[in-house]
Amino acid sequence: MNEANYSYFTGLRSLFRALRRERRIFRDPARNVRLTAPVRVPRPISADRLKGFLDQVPGIKDKLALVLMAVYAVHPKQVAEIRLEDLDRSTGRLRIRRPNRLNHEIYLDDFALRLVKDWLIERHQRWPLSINPHLIVSPITALHIDRPAVGISNFSALRDRIGINFTQLRQDRFLDEARETAYPVRLTRLFGITSHTAIHYVRTAYPERFTIDPTQA
Repeated sequence: MNEANYSYFTGLRSLFRALRRERRIFRDPARNVRLTAPVRVPRPISADRLKGFLDQVPGIKDKLALVLMAVYAVHPKQVAEIRLEDLDRSTGRLRIRRPNRLNHEIYLDDFALRLVKDWLIERHQRWPLSINPHLIVSPITALHIDRPAVGISNFSALRDRIGINFTQLRQDRFLDEARETAYPVRLTRLFGITSHTAIHYVRTAYPERFTIDPTQA
């Protein structure tokens, strides 16, 4: 059922219920109707839009932030809040802090680790006296007395430059991995998402395999 029909039948059913409460009618003809809310299916970003998009980003800091968001599906706010102590360069491990949830750990590949190294060198050269504990800093936060994290607005220019919002990037990454593995457990481990979300993306990638909702089986 499409969204227009869903809205129409929802309104009609509410009308019948109201009329019955006012005793205008004595039997609700829509009482046995069961509607399923429309599910918004994530759509992949076209390959043409993704091709070479990292080359469009000039700065090391923005390249690193983009890789964390696009490849590792880290939320922009979480990228901003990564601390230097969260990074273990010897093992490639990076802790992603998640308030009110267990922290998630990702493993950076060689390319991402090179970006981290290059950024840390640049950061030290630009602000050698900075004691800000966060990995990503800006000219405002690097020497700020309160040592704050950058705001997500710090990534606005990055978003505008690549022409793709970060939610789309994360969804595309989930969908790409779902196509590769068709295995919800891998998605939950790789990205720290819920099993429900993982199943949703695998189901989107392979709808023919889910004639029965696996969460209801």
